[in-house]
Amino acid sequence: MSKSIKNTSRIEGKYTYLIPFTLEHAKSTQYLTWMRDYEVIKTLNLLSYVEKPVSPKELESYFKSIESAGNILFFALFAREPEEFIGTVKIGRIDLDLGTGDVGIMVGEKQHWGRGYAKDALYAICEFLFNEIKLRKLTSGLMANNPGMKKVFNRLGFQVEGIFRKTDYFEGQYIDHIHMGCFRDEFIKEL
Repeated sequence: MSKSIKNTSRIEGKYTYLIPFTLEHAKSTQYLTWMRDYEVIKTLNLLSYVEKPVSPKELESYFKSIESAGNILFFALFAREPEEFIGTVKIGRIDLDLGTGDVGIMVGEKQHWGRGYAKDALYAICEFLFNEIKLRKLTSGLMANNPGMKKVFNRLGFQVEGIFRKTDYFEGQYIDHIHMGCFRDEFIKEL
């Protein structure tokens, strides 16, 4: 990638907002708790975090590697009411020349699951990436054990582009990995 992108934007959703993820977020008790919670990380394909609890130093190192990359945007996800840090959104493999990027989300605060926060945040970030950054296509990968996220991506216009059969490992067995994609003109413009 010949161009890089800075992570300076605040992105507004209806019920959520995103701000650049900082070292403070990486060192927070919430983030460490989420990344050690089996229920939170079991659909993130982080087998090493499941096998051995991640350390604060490893999370700090992970953040620094993202911060130094020129093709990743990483955001802290906040609920508006009550205002609370509830997760993360990451856009990786951004290629400004090709106009592509890969979107991922984690809602770490389990009491906020099923409330529409993931959909709201993903809608806001997709709108930003398509309209402000001018990407032409967004992709996302998810484990087959996460049908809720597949449904959210479908509602935003993402379509299954491929299934990598038995690629991910989960609870002693291999499961499918689903690759989804959405072009700018396929994006559902209203929630």
